[in-house]
Amino acid sequence: MPTKVSNNQSFQKVPTSNSNWKMGESQKILSGKTLTFEPNVFTSSQLHQFLVGSFPRPACIISTISPEGISNAAPYSFTNLVCTDPPTFSLTVFKNSDGSLKDTQVNIDASNEFAVNLISDWFIESAHASGMPCPPEVSEFDRIGFTPKPSTIIKSPLIAQSPVNYECKVSQRIPFINKEGKETAILYMGEIVKIHVNEQVYDTDKATFKYENLKALIRLGGSLYAKINTIVDPNQTTDSQ
Repeated sequence: MPTKVSNNQSFQKVPTSNSNWKMGESQKILSGKTLTFEPNVFTSSQLHQFLVGSFPRPACIISTISPEGISNAAPYSFTNLVCTDPPTFSLTVFKNSDGSLKDTQVNIDASNEFAVNLISDWFIESAHASGMPCPPEVSEFDRIGFTPKPSTIIKSPLIAQSPVNYECKVSQRIPFINKEGKETAILYMGEIVKIHVNEQVYDTDKATFKYENLKALIRLGGSLYAKINTIVDPNQTTDSQ
């Protein structure tokens, strides 16, 4: 039976699509024709949209603080955990369309730190709105309505609406250079130096997350997100689910 959660939506653990699969059996192959492209047949914008549309990504907000003490927050999905020893989070920041630096990059370069705030579905509206253009002298915390929560090691504030927050210190910077020799983006590796998690989404006794409470989102193409309302476990048989 589905597990009922607080907003009356259903969260289910269901069998895999072919739970009777056996080792050595060939699984489904789509009947459609495979389309093959060289990346350069796309414009830069088209290639970006194709790639982000085909590859779902974690959804989070990166919060930083400027040298003047202005708190900044912006949604990012070119992000991921890339190592657990040392615990490391990756963040790619693109330049603005006019070639200027985003406030996130300016602030990280000045402070060598940033905070990662997981996006859950109860604040998707404000999280997505934080991506709208905002002058550097204006804080998204005030403009959007985020509630700041103090960090313990870094200066960048955390977002209280987020159930999971990481404080990160920059350990590596890797610039991306296109074929024209222009720097288009920068990849930051941030070592996680402090973890914050709300007790409603994490079971400390079992050391497992309560996904029905976490309500994490996945970023798709354009302005689309996907809710995680259904999970499958390939290690379990149909009967055990």
